[in-house]
Formats: sequence, C-alpha cells, structure tokens
Amino acid sequence: MTRMSDATLLKVVDNVYSSLSRPKYEQILIELGLYSLRQLQDKEWAEYSGLSKREFVTRTLQESDQLLILDALNRRITFQQQTRRALALDGIQFGQSIAGNLAEPAEEQSRLASALAQQGLSQVQTFLNQSWDNYVQGSFEAANAMTRTALEHLVAQIATRVSSSRGNEPIPHRRYIGPVDYRNYLQNTGFLDRDEKGFLDSFYGYASTDGSHPGVSSEAEARLRRFVVVGIALLFLEKLEDTTFMNNLI
Repeated sequence: MTRMSDATLLKVVDNVYSSLSRPKYEQILIELGLYSLRQLQDKEWAEYSGLSKREFVTRTLQESDQLLILDALNRRITFQQQTRRALALDGIQFGQSIAGNLAEPAEEQSRLASALAQQGLSQVQTFLNQSWDNYVQGSFEAANAMTRTALEHLVAQIATRVSSSRGNEPIPHRRYIGPVDYRNYLQNTGFLDRDEKGFLDSFYGYASTDGSHPGVSSEAEARLRRFVVVGIALLFLEKLEDTTFMNNLI
C-alpha cells in the first residue's frame, strides 16, 4: 500500500492543522469508520483526547489508512501546491478518487447537500447539520431528534411539491396535516410505491422509538438513523429531478 514519506506527512499535517478544527477532522475519521466517537473524545481514551491537535492529526495519519483519509480531506480542504507535489512524488495523485469508488457516507452527504441546494431545500441540510453537531458532541438523543426533523421536513416539502405539480390539489387529512398524511399522499399519487411507503413507515417508527429521551440513544443508533435518512433523501431527490417520472404520477 502506498504511504506518505515522513516529510510529506508533515506537510499534510500542516495543511490540515491550518484548515480544519479538531472536531471537523474527527468528523471525517468517524464518517470513514476509522474511529468511534468514544475512542476520540471519551476521557477514558486519554491516549487520544490528551494529544494536541497537531499530535492527534499526525498520529491518526500514521496509524490509519492514509489514502482513505487523504481522499476525504481532498474534498474538504485545498492542499498547498508544495504538498500536492510531495504527494505526487510519493505516488499519490488527486486526479481521481485516491481510495477508489468507495460509497462512503461523506461522499453521499456531499451529493445530498448539493442536490438539496439545487432544489431549494437547504433547510433539510440545516437540520442534518444540527444533527451532526449534536452527534459529535455525544448528544445522541438530540441528534436523533434533529435527524427525524430533517426527514419530516423533507417528506412534507416533497408532498407539497407534488401537490403543486398537480394544480395545488389538497392533501387529504383530518383535522390537520400530519406526517402520516404526507406519507399516504406520496403513495396515493405514485411518488412512493408500496414497498417504499412500507419502509418509510417502519423507519419512521424506528426513528421515533428513542426520540429525545436522555440517556436512551446510543452512538450506533444515532449514526444508523443519520445514514438511512441520507439514503432516503437521495432517493426522493432523484425522483423529484426525474421529469418523466414526475409527469407520470397518478
């Protein structure tokens, strides 16, 4: 496996040190599945939490998959020209994905943020960002609450878009429009098929199980909910952008 020379490593560490806060760098490591939040931030893991920012970046680059981390870093910061030259001399090029075609969560979230912005749905990304901020702080129940809020807002906004495309037809409901009404409407109009609606209903229940109750949700549960919502959102946005599909709704 190609690895950086010590001299190149120092240059990369300098770039990361000046471009990213420690929490943002930790976020990359967690998204890549290289470390857990507990491992990086729990005081019991003093071997990591006690390191300075520069020492921490250096150590994690030395002991982890360098190419995987570099690939993720390259999408977030601008490496100095001298650093790129040093990497090239070590046989590491940025012309294509360094780590290959890995469907890593960071890449999916980047695609989602771009698609939401193009559709005028950036508020969904704002909720996901708030969810992530809670996640990295260890507030997993709060992270779950914001993840669910992001999903609710997305479903409601897409149902409204579908209604608008159908002459602003009313969305059936009883006393007031709730989340279940939006989901039913999306199935009844053909935006969701039966299996997709069933999955969404089941996940909605799962996302509500622990909610915002302190001390209940775990890191793994909060991470799973976030990743599933990212996948659901990408599916919905791809449908929304498919003109032929939207024109053929019931």
